[in-house]
Amino acid sequence: MTRLHKRRFKDVVLISALMCSLLFAQQRNTLTKTQQKEIIAELCEKIENIYPFPEISEQTISGIQRYYAEGKYNSYTDRSEFANYLTMDLEDLSNDTHFRLSYNPEVATEMKKQKDYEVSEESLTAYEARIEKWQNYGFKELKILDGAVGYLDLRLFFATYYAGDVAVAAMNFLTNCNAVIIDLRYNGGGWDDMVNFILSYFAESRDEVMFSVAQYTVDSSYYAGKTISYVPGKRLTGIPVYVLISRSTASAAEAFASKIKFINSHAVLVGETSAGAENPISSIVIGDEFVLNIPSWRLVFRKYDAKWEGIGVKPDIETTVEKALDVAHIDALRKLSETSVDKEIKDKYEWALDGARAIYEPISLPEDVLKAYAGNYGTRDVYFEDGMLYYQYKKRTKRKMLAVRKDYFIIEDYDFFRVRFTIEKGKVNSLEEIFTDGSVMRNTRTNK
Repeated sequence: MTRLHKRRFKDVVLISALMCSLLFAQQRNTLTKTQQKEIIAELCEKIENIYPFPEISEQTISGIQRYYAEGKYNSYTDRSEFANYLTMDLEDLSNDTHFRLSYNPEVATEMKKQKDYEVSEESLTAYEARIEKWQNYGFKELKILDGAVGYLDLRLFFATYYAGDVAVAAMNFLTNCNAVIIDLRYNGGGWDDMVNFILSYFAESRDEVMFSVAQYTVDSSYYAGKTISYVPGKRLTGIPVYVLISRSTASAAEAFASKIKFINSHAVLVGETSAGAENPISSIVIGDEFVLNIPSWRLVFRKYDAKWEGIGVKPDIETTVEKALDVAHIDALRKLSETSVDKEIKDKYEWALDGARAIYEPISLPEDVLKAYAGNYGTRDVYFEDGMLYYQYKKRTKRKMLAVRKDYFIIEDYDFFRVRFTIEKGKVNSLEEIFTDGSVMRNTRTNK
């Protein structure tokens, strides 16, 4: 056999092996009718025994069984596809968006390592912790906005056992802020213990505050949701607190938004009405390779007056999801300015408020007005480019100029001074730099 023929023979063998491997994988992922029947039977059994609302449980089970009998799932032999369509039907029949069936052998295997693998929160949490650590357990961004307004972008409430240290660091970062904004616009929920832990920093009472008591339908145990009396660091009370919410804010994030109004008299919700997904869940292994998220807690009593299942949590200040942060920041600065009795402090808030309004609510000036400001002012240059003004000091980086008023501008990324143009006899003759301490540096225009 020639070398070429040998090579072709090897290629044929490799291709055949690959095709066999792909065929085996495809067959492995294909569900038989018997397997479908077994999964649906087990699914319905779990819903009957665990779901906390009997009437909804009955109608959901009846609907799934009817769909199966009618052959609705016959064509969904792919495991993932089968799980996705069952999830859609579970949500529609129950009107509960917490239901979810997923084909996830890896998670199911982790859960089965426990003795009682049907309900294995500890194992599932450990598996998820390895994943969520890459996302810093949901703590996406921390920063200080103008006016010493703290901002936390929180995408997930992860279990305190894993994320507690991160939460403490985040809360202590906000210690010296004059107001705080918690951004939950893209937070889909998480663990109630983290919700209550963070809420404890905002609780005006130093005693434990009880929110609710719920019964776990799996083993009939009870859970009391409450704040804790001690937090590592300083409490963030006595200052404006804003929580940003949207239609994507769901479950535990909705609980946070609802509860903070109960424990903090300064709390304000800003944005859109939230998703309306209230019922807490557990994760259950179905058929060895599927994982079912199912509501599993029955509310015994709630101390605060709130319900958001199917209706959502409503904001105090309604605005679009895109503008929520801008609106909250401006409102915080306005409130801080109005309540300040110290003139020096009040002036600082007004300074920050001017800057925030220029960024979030920019005013538009006619092109001829902007062009009139362009020119050389000693070591400062002002350029008109692409419909905007730019400030440059000693040929360094050009910075955008945003109008606060017709003759008064902020400089992008420079919050320690503002620019004001002076006009005499209808002509611009100087550029004044006004600093936060009140001092003014006048720069005469050199080109008339």
